[in-house]
Amino acid sequence: MILDCCWSGLALHGAMSATGLGGLSDIGGTFVLTATSETRTALAPPGETYTAFTGELIGALEKGLPEAPPLLTMTTLYRHLYDALVAKGRPTPQQRNGNTAGAIAVARNRHRPSVPGPGPGPEDAVTSATEEASVDPPPVDSPSAEEPPDEKPSVDPPPDDAPSAEEPSVEKPSDEDSSARWPRVRLPGPRRRRTVVMASALVVAALGSLPAALNLIGGDGSDGGSSGGNGSGADTKAKSSLTVMIGVSAPLSGDLASLGRGIRDSADLAVKKANADNAVPGVTFKIRALDDKGDLASGRRNATELVADRSVVGVVGPLNGAVAQVMQKVFYDAHLTQISPSNSDPALTLGDGWQQGTFARPYNTYFRTVANDTAQAPAAARYLYVKSKRRKAFVIDDKQTYSASLVQSFKKAFGEEGGAIVGESHVDAGRRDFSTQVSQAVNAGADVVYYGGLYDAAGPLSKQLHAASSGVLLAGGDGIFSDTYATVAGDGADGDICTMGGAVPDSLPSAETFIKDYKATGYNSSYSSYGGYSYDATSALIQAFKSLHVDPSDTVPSAKRESLRAAVQNVDFDGVMGKVGFDANGDAVSQTVTVYRLSGGAWKAVQE
Repeated sequence: MILDCCWSGLALHGAMSATGLGGLSDIGGTFVLTATSETRTALAPPGETYTAFTGELIGALEKGLPEAPPLLTMTTLYRHLYDALVAKGRPTPQQRNGNTAGAIAVARNRHRPSVPGPGPGPEDAVTSATEEASVDPPPVDSPSAEEPPDEKPSVDPPPDDAPSAEEPSVEKPSDEDSSARWPRVRLPGPRRRRTVVMASALVVAALGSLPAALNLIGGDGSDGGSSGGNGSGADTKAKSSLTVMIGVSAPLSGDLASLGRGIRDSADLAVKKANADNAVPGVTFKIRALDDKGDLASGRRNATELVADRSVVGVVGPLNGAVAQVMQKVFYDAHLTQISPSNSDPALTLGDGWQQGTFARPYNTYFRTVANDTAQAPAAARYLYVKSKRRKAFVIDDKQTYSASLVQSFKKAFGEEGGAIVGESHVDAGRRDFSTQVSQAVNAGADVVYYGGLYDAAGPLSKQLHAASSGVLLAGGDGIFSDTYATVAGDGADGDICTMGGAVPDSLPSAETFIKDYKATGYNSSYSSYGGYSYDATSALIQAFKSLHVDPSDTVPSAKRESLRAAVQNVDFDGVMGKVGFDANGDAVSQTVTVYRLSGGAWKAVQE
């Protein structure tokens, strides 16, 4: 079935889904190809004869595809349409492939490579009538879009195909018998075009009759069965175990491992709780955690790997804002939802023009459960100026997205409070010797140093700063909220402050069960700063999946990735860290920020 109309992706989740007509009918395999997703309109480009989707499809059928096999199968066409339309910035086609339906051949490949010679022969002046017909190739075993193969799956969109697994090799007829085996006729151009367009129109019209078909096949369409091929009327909707993966990308090794493991283990706890509560009957959730090491290359590689795994319905992470930036488009192109429990860079949700007051959400697949820097930095500036009576600040960033964004927000907010920025420095993220920056701050008369980086560097900075001048405080964002910071910084760090979007679980009655269960499970790492937010992010994905998933089957998922994204946008529940929901930009609806002060080697919330 091929559909070209607005919101045509609805067919992937309705009557033609695995639990609809496509699953109930006595058909070995079905392939549904739609012009766009269920939440997006189709496109009719001005001045073009056809819609974007149909025009590209007709072009492929009429002109053929270079380097494609002799038979143009549904899978081959989908791959071509995906690449061509995405490259032009047009609506992204969707597909659902059941069993071996991807191997259905729609037409022969008309592409004729140019070869040196005197010119075209008589065979090149005519076309094969069979090119308009559907060819039924021998059945082969090929993974469907909803059924991941046993081996490592390919990246979506799949790589260029070869005439092997899905498409049988077709031998070209010899000159002697070509006219007998492949009779050729020239169909008038307009008629050929009408063939494709009318076929699409008939399919679209047929969609309106699907509810009636469901009633005929399965009673009221809600609990039907098929013959199973033996006339027994066996119920094909018997409950089976469906495993759904939730990806996690975070630094699981290196200096930031304590934060990353807290994110991973908290997500794991949310999955364990959902399974124990039978949150989605017949469905078992699992975590697939990948180590991004806090670096861009690993993050991009993880994103590609998670997209390729069709059992992954959403991703929690990453920890670092810069890593999130390289992952965002990879997930967006695949309609795969990611929810970060820690990123605070405003540009991730508001766009690069946010500092100029221009908000434009870059990717609608990206969400976060923590407050962004537009809330964190002003809270720190207000506390330092009003409560701590600080007037001169020296600022340092580590050139990373998170750090630079936080420092810029702090400079603006501290100035608005009446404070002065007496100097600034930009250092590498791996720096641990801050003697130069400490000297600059002390000589400039700073009474506070605001550092935008993470605890692994902030700890040594604090120790060196207090050794040089005990009266100067170090302040930062949620990246320094860690027990490791207090240990490394030492006793002289008492009085240092940091901010945290929302709160830490220990201070919230809503987190009591989470803390108890986390400790009882026996994880080796603490849930740390972002554990509660990771738990809520994972729960949001599970709740969104539950709202879409009606009946478990052996394939993942009946709720497609794009549908899940739309469902995540609308989640609304009370989580570990408070109200969980997202605004139109993907930011957490709760932008509460708490200021913490280091006292006796422990972070303690303070009243503003």
